[in-house]
This record gives sequence, C-alpha cells and structure tokens, in this order.
Amino acid sequence: MSEISNDMKFVNATVDKNGFVRSKKGNLKKVIANTRKNVVEHRDSVEADKLKKRTIITVYHGTTNDSLVPDYNYNNKNNDYGKGLYTTPDIELAKQWAYSGYTGGGVGYTYEYEIDLDGLNVLDFTKLDSMHWLAELVYNREIDVRAEREIYEDNRKRLLDKYKIDTSMYDIIIGYRADDSYFVYAKDFVSGLIYRDTLDRALRLGELDLQVFIRSQMAFNRLIEVDGPVKVDPRYRNKYISRDRAAREEYKRDRVNQTPRLKQRIDDFLD
Repeated sequence: MSEISNDMKFVNATVDKNGFVRSKKGNLKKVIANTRKNVVEHRDSVEADKLKKRTIITVYHGTTNDSLVPDYNYNNKNNDYGKGLYTTPDIELAKQWAYSGYTGGGVGYTYEYEIDLDGLNVLDFTKLDSMHWLAELVYNREIDVRAEREIYEDNRKRLLDKYKIDTSMYDIIIGYRADDSYFVYAKDFVSGLIYRDTLDRALRLGELDLQVFIRSQMAFNRLIEVDGPVKVDPRYRNKYISRDRAAREEYKRDRVNQTPRLKQRIDDFLD
C-alpha cells in the first residue's frame, strides 16, 4: 500500500505558528500537511493509521438497497468524493447511515466487506490541512447558493486552484463524512460568513468519524462481501436524527456567537 506519508518534503515552504505548512512566496503546489492537530484530529489520524497498518480491513456500508452489488460507478457523483462506495469501519455508524437522509425513509440494511490494501494507493485526508478536504467537497457537491453566489463561486474557484488534490491516482480515500447538513458549514465558510475556527469545530459536530471511500476499479476488484444484507433495527433512525439535530442546533449557536481563537476567514487562506 502506498500513500501520502508523514515525511512529505516541501519546496519554498515554512511551517506557520498554527502548525500548517505555507508557501514563502507564491502558491505551494504540493499538498499541505496538518502538523499541529487538535485532540479530535489527532484521534482520527490515529484511527486512520490503525486501518492502514492492516493488510486486510473490514468496512461496512449502510443503505436501503437489499440487493446491493457495488461497482465502479456505484452511488451518486454528487457526494463527498464522487462516484464510488462509501463505507465506515464502525458497524454502529453504518447502521445509522442506513437510516440517513440519503435512504429516503425506507428499511435500512448493512453490508460487511473486506478489502486487501496491499498495493493500493491510499489518500488519507486526516494527515492534511482540512482545506484540502474542503476543496474536495466543493468540487464534488452541487449546492444551492443564493445571496452569496458570486462570492461563493469566486472563492470556490480560488480554493480549488490552490488546494484541490488530483484524486484520480488513488484507489482508496480515508477522510471525514459530510452529511447534507454538514455541507452547510462548508458553504458558509467558502461564502465568507464564518471563521476557520468555527468551520473546524462544525465539521466535528455529531461525531461523524471516518469513512473509507472505495473509488477505483482495482479497489472494487479487491472488495469481498462477507455479510449482508442485514436488516437494521428501525430505532437507529432515531439515533441518526438525534445526532443530526444536535449538530445543527450547536452549529446555529456557534454561528451566532463566534469566538474564534484566530479570526481567519477564507481570504486568509487563498492569497
């Protein structure tokens, strides 16, 4: 398995006071590592490392489809990382995802898979500045922007120019999951309405944890179904709704009462 490693080398760059690698002059063309993680980011990074150390990993997918046969073009391209299979190493989380907004209120099922990572290229967003993950989200997802459309579109283009990673060379992507409600936070930041600190807190609301995205044909060829479909207890629908509602309410409070340690908006990261 190959990946973006912790000992990445950068040209014409320095580490700023917040622990992020920045260019000294002009645009930094290589990926920017997050060298100063907070507690949650560190936890997620450790969990991602545990996954990558295994030759064969077990992942789960939640859905309303009781006859799922995933393939290379599976799922809607208007998702976090585009077309592919979205999974999680946490069975409890998969059960909640089976009753998420994407399922349309039907009966939920989980599928268990194993995949051999040996020889696969893995992109791990937990090791990178979250601006790279944000760029991936706004690249793949179509959103409804009204009053701030011109500002959003301009900032989106600049964000993609500086931070978008070419994911076509990767077979697996490990990163965070952004439900529709969570994408509102990304939209607000790109539109210049909230600070970076507020965004980073918001993206951790609801304890979404990690997802493992199966994106290449080679990765799909390695995918082995172990179990499924397994019907999920309908009570998990309420667990999902409670998690989502709590995250939305907390974000509303944070958005109104922003108290950032560093008052940095998106323009501070696009120059």
